[in-house]
This record gives sequence, structure tokens and C-alpha cells, in this order.
Amino acid sequence: MGRQADPRKASQWRRRLGRHSLSGLTVTRFCAREGLSVSAFEYWRRRLQADTPAVAAGPAAPAHDLFAPVEVVGGRSVTIRFTGGTVMEIPEDLLMTALRTLAEAQPC
Repeated sequence: MGRQADPRKASQWRRRLGRHSLSGLTVTRFCAREGLSVSAFEYWRRRLQADTPAVAAGPAAPAHDLFAPVEVVGGRSVTIRFTGGTVMEIPEDLLMTALRTLAEAQPC
């Protein structure tokens, strides 16, 4: 088994990989925008995938199998009910802040 990545560097690359996933850009375009080499991007993607233990065998469940419909309660929060019974309630102001932040991070 390979050696573990520096936790700070690994965290930085996990965030980068997450931004790439949300960006809708090809790896080449994303790397150009971020000032990264494609080889470094691919290295860290493989490395972090190898460091992440498999959670379960088989394909991931589709999103529609994980969530029940979103319910807006009185306009003050959004409630997400997971199929396993877990409930997550997100206050409207926090949700709006998160959505604004994501929108600002996306290229136009």
C-alpha cells in the first residue's frame, strides 16, 4: 500500500476535485483556469481515489432513491427527508448564502 498523502495537500486537492465536478468543464479547461497541470490533476484524482476505501460493493444508488421530495416549511427552511429516515432541515438564510456562494464560484 502506498504512503499517505499530506493531509493539508490532500484536503486542498479534494476541494479542487470537487470544484471540477461542479464546474462542468473538461479537465483540460479546468486545469487551465486553475493554473494546474493536467498530469498533477490526474495524479491527485487517482491518488485520492486509491486512498478512499470503498463504502459498499455495487453501484451507487441514484439520487431519486436517496431523497424524498423536498418540502419547504413556511418559507423559513428546506427539509430533506432521506429514505433511511434521517431528516435534514436547512434554514432559508443559510441555504440562500450557500447558493449565492456556489453561483459566484461558477464561471459565467
